[in-house]
Amino acid sequence: MYDKARVDDLISLARQICRVPVALLRLHSDPPGEAGQQHAFEWAEPVHDQDGLELGWLVVRDRRPRRLSRQQRDGLQALARQASALLSLRQREKSERRSEARYRALFDYAPDGIVVADAASNYLDGNAMICEMLGYSREELIGLNAADIVVASEVEHIESALDHIDVQDDYQREWRFRRKDGSEFPADVIAKQMPDGNLLGVIRDITAKKGADEALRRAEERMRFALDSARIGTWDLDIATGELRWSAWLERQYGFEPGTFPGQLDAFMSRVHPEDHQAVLEAVGASGDFTITSRVLWPDGTVRWLRGHGRVILDEKGERVRSLGISEDITEQRQLQEQFQQSQKMEAIGRLAGGVAHDFNNLLTIILGFTALLSGELDDHDPRLCYTEEIERAAQSAATLTRQLLAFSRKQIIEPRLLNLNAVVAGLEPMLARMLGEDVILTLDLRDDLWVRADRSQLEQVVLNLAVNSRDAMPQGGRLRVRTRGQESQVVLEVSDSGTGIPEEVLERIFEPFFTTKEFGKGTGLGLATVHGIVVQSGGGVRAHNRVEGGACLEVTLPRAQPAERTQEESLDSERGAGPFRILVVDDAEGVRKYAQKLLEGHGFQVILAASGREAEQVRTPVDLLLTDVVMPQMSGPELAQSLCRRWPHLQVVYMSGYNEEAIVDRGELRPGIHFVQKPFDGEALLRKLSKLAAAQ
Repeated sequence: MYDKARVDDLISLARQICRVPVALLRLHSDPPGEAGQQHAFEWAEPVHDQDGLELGWLVVRDRRPRRLSRQQRDGLQALARQASALLSLRQREKSERRSEARYRALFDYAPDGIVVADAASNYLDGNAMICEMLGYSREELIGLNAADIVVASEVEHIESALDHIDVQDDYQREWRFRRKDGSEFPADVIAKQMPDGNLLGVIRDITAKKGADEALRRAEERMRFALDSARIGTWDLDIATGELRWSAWLERQYGFEPGTFPGQLDAFMSRVHPEDHQAVLEAVGASGDFTITSRVLWPDGTVRWLRGHGRVILDEKGERVRSLGISEDITEQRQLQEQFQQSQKMEAIGRLAGGVAHDFNNLLTIILGFTALLSGELDDHDPRLCYTEEIERAAQSAATLTRQLLAFSRKQIIEPRLLNLNAVVAGLEPMLARMLGEDVILTLDLRDDLWVRADRSQLEQVVLNLAVNSRDAMPQGGRLRVRTRGQESQVVLEVSDSGTGIPEEVLERIFEPFFTTKEFGKGTGLGLATVHGIVVQSGGGVRAHNRVEGGACLEVTLPRAQPAERTQEESLDSERGAGPFRILVVDDAEGVRKYAQKLLEGHGFQVILAASGREAEQVRTPVDLLLTDVVMPQMSGPELAQSLCRRWPHLQVVYMSGYNEEAIVDRGELRPGIHFVQKPFDGEALLRKLSKLAAAQ
């Protein structure tokens, strides 16, 4: 393990010191005495390294007995020390060579690029990775300057970087490098000044990292865009500190201006509706995933509904450390759900009303019809006349109630035509004045030239119902204003009062059928429901709100129509039913058939009766007009009309029904060319219609 030439020199020197021509001098690691028992003389001196560890022994042996002088022993001891120094030096050189080899291996096989440069940034060495990064061989790299391998825009920063390394001893920055082929790449550089004054730089290519960072940034932007587009807020709560981080959308949801949320749990809870505090605290204190729906109370009193989906994160000990999640404002969604439920409720009542109205209107037709016939036969002074008047008044009230049911359920058949809204309202002024009473001041504010396409009687019913509702809100009198105005493609009818206003809890239910705040017996709860049904059936909308100055306002909007020439209805000749005119009356209600027969024959018409469509098909006598119910067993009125028109092509048809029938209407309006009378029908109105058709025959 030692340098043999140097050891031989030491042995030769030892022989000279001892003057032993046949002496055996060795430097070895065997302890003295073990191998020297055959010798008459032996002397040994230990040899140590620089740290004092024993390396071996310097041994002198002789076959003859002898004694060393003091000078010889001192010389041998000095020689042993010299051997120790020599061997320590050789050992250190070997260690340095091994260290150099290890350093070179680390240098060459390091995953990052490494360069060694002088103080002027001229490269003295470089490892395999930096050569691979830049596209140079090691020989090509040595001698290049930093300015040769960075992009042009980075050259101006080299000098300040070198100064920084001198002062700070280390340096870190992202640079853009230029390869031998001219392509570029980003890299992080860490530089240090070595003890010899040269610079050591570690260069890491961050192209992949930059790509990943950019991909992450784009993903975060897409996520943020998606959340912002959906108006979804996010939160992140540090449970240990109570620090709460919110997105801008979450701040808006809780009534904060963006950037003003204090970031503490207490500030968040201050906006939660008091009735929902417990539920929210339980959700925040839960473990795992949770969903919570709660109300938020804004400073201005606005209440919003929020739905949150969150997750509580646990540490390795199972302790709760974070809560994070998303929140969405579902106020509009809840309102739509409530509106849908309300529409379902009204639709169900509407179906019930339609079914009841069909049969009920048949009964009212019989009651009102025969009452009118009886009244016509009584003398003006007959005491029984007051009985018939009371019967007729009660029946008319029942008919009005039925019409209201049909109106709010949109089952009523309407005959819309072009109407001047202002003219309709102005025509109602005398009636409104009488109905409101002397303690209510009526004001009409009719603006512009406003035309709508609507059923006149229904439009009048809307105005009257709104006025009655306002009057009831002013028991001590007040002011009522009816105002009309144009609004782009719509016309607006406003009825406002100076009354008590509408409580918030009532405002949400004001258009519900049968909902009323009046005392028992003083209201059916159908007035505003009827308005709602009529307006919606006419393609418009209605809303109610309280006025800032007091009282309430109900606002109706209808589609705006263009004015057209109005034709005068043909006047009815005093001689109704002139000439022979045969009418086939078909209805499954016997009382309706009898009333129609009595009415028509009394005015000169010839009448044939049938209880069903099948029975009517058996009639062989030619008829001029078919007066038929729409809904009948076995065969409907339209089916009967189609069958008879094949037999008598010039047959005219008039339908009668108690409610909206899809067979003769489209969206509640009569199909073109169809004649119709609504049950319970007025005898005079029916005679005018039939006489008009007979005159055109």
